[in-house]
Amino acid sequence: MLSNKTVSRLTAILVYLILFAGSIIMVLPFYWTLITSVKYPSETMTYPIIWIPSKITFLHYQKAWHANFPIYYRNSTIVAVVVVLANIFTSAMAGFIFAKYEFPLKGFLFVVVLSTMMVPFAVVLIPCYMIVAVVLRLKDTLSAMIVPALISPFGIFLMRQFIQSIPDEMLDAARIDGASDWRIFWQIVLPLCRPALSALAIFHFIWIWNDFLWPLIVTDSDRSRTLPIGVTLFAFQRWQQYNLVVAASVLVLLPMVVIYFIFQRAFVQGIVLTGMKY
Repeated sequence: MLSNKTVSRLTAILVYLILFAGSIIMVLPFYWTLITSVKYPSETMTYPIIWIPSKITFLHYQKAWHANFPIYYRNSTIVAVVVVLANIFTSAMAGFIFAKYEFPLKGFLFVVVLSTMMVPFAVVLIPCYMIVAVVLRLKDTLSAMIVPALISPFGIFLMRQFIQSIPDEMLDAARIDGASDWRIFWQIVLPLCRPALSALAIFHFIWIWNDFLWPLIVTDSDRSRTLPIGVTLFAFQRWQQYNLVVAASVLVLLPMVVIYFIFQRAFVQGIVLTGMKY
């Protein structure tokens, strides 16, 4: 008869083994992508798969980089940074208003904001295109990808749920001391919302960095194309050169991996804290 302590240890070992096997399965495609990008073509399409290449080369990265990728990187970075900063500001401000102020039709307006999250993008695709391309005449510009993403209903909902946990007494004390509403928002609310803002920033960065459909529709030339569109055209033109295509894909994935590893603690903390407020 096994003791409870032994059973607990065996259970823990089994759980760790399952998690380790799952992590290997998850990491394996990324490892294959990485080694394929540095393999020589002669070792790429062999069977069985060569998991450890005999020689490595970075020539594929050089060729991919010189195929307009600096322009794609510049465009993606500008769009992502502007959209993330705008969403952090607008979501925090709207969430603060919905959480701490009383005004007519407050509940109805918040329901309207939530209802927009349930509408598929395909439904509003044509109206958005008509507004951006015909009314605002922003087609084939970076602004065409920035303007529709400046405000996020999900961000407003997330920040409203988080800001509700801030005690009203703290804000009232600041008002008694003579602080204006803007100062309260800037110097008290925003610093306290740092975990939620970090999670929101990562969510939107990943979303806008990987966005494909909308940039495909509103861009016509390399001067305004982002990385997902650029790597797709690159792969379409060189679909038989697997090493080049995979190297280009790694160039697209690299910034997201780096950003996640830098901000993973804030990301996990933001997920935990915001999840507890629902």
